[in-house]
Amino acid sequence: MPEHPYLPFLQSVLTPARLRHSIGVMQVMTDLAPIYDLDTEIAQTTGLLHDAGKDLLPEQIKALLKEGDIPIQHDCDSHYVLYLHGPVGATLVQQALGIEDAEILGAIRTHTFYGDGPYFDSGLTWCLRFADILEPNRDWSHEPILFDCAAGLREYATNGQMVAGKYLQADSLIRWFEAKGFPVHPNLRRVKNEYHKEVKDNRPDLA
Repeated sequence: MPEHPYLPFLQSVLTPARLRHSIGVMQVMTDLAPIYDLDTEIAQTTGLLHDAGKDLLPEQIKALLKEGDIPIQHDCDSHYVLYLHGPVGATLVQQALGIEDAEILGAIRTHTFYGDGPYFDSGLTWCLRFADILEPNRDWSHEPILFDCAAGLREYATNGQMVAGKYLQADSLIRWFEAKGFPVHPNLRRVKNEYHKEVKDNRPDLA
């Protein structure tokens, strides 16, 4: 396990499996940082902490929702595993670790497609979304939609084709959520629609 000053905190709030996932995301963020001209330390920190709030107890979640003044803007926002752990996790690391970097907090907050704001569509946030799918501890072999998504996304993300990656990830998540009966966030549909024309013009194989 790599050494990092935030690891002891994460060990106290995450399951071992979630911690392995978080370290894997950090590793992919390290690889993506130079491709997208990101600050490596910021990228690593964001990757490591992105799921800090995902294994909290219900009473902890309730307290952070109140303390962070986190609104439920859409019915699906209340689905914690899919969407709400992003803003709750951002509030948690801000309070517990004293992190004030707006870019890091914004990426953690919106990586689940929750909310909006200046960091929803930032390069850091999208790299985090990519890394969440691509980290090496993920086994998508029993999920054909995400297995195919990961294969294409790895190619696009590592070759600097961010728009193609955005469209592929949004489209794949929508299809996967629908197949599973999970609520699809309006922001996911918006992202897919926003990038459809650009992808259609430049990558007709994806459209």
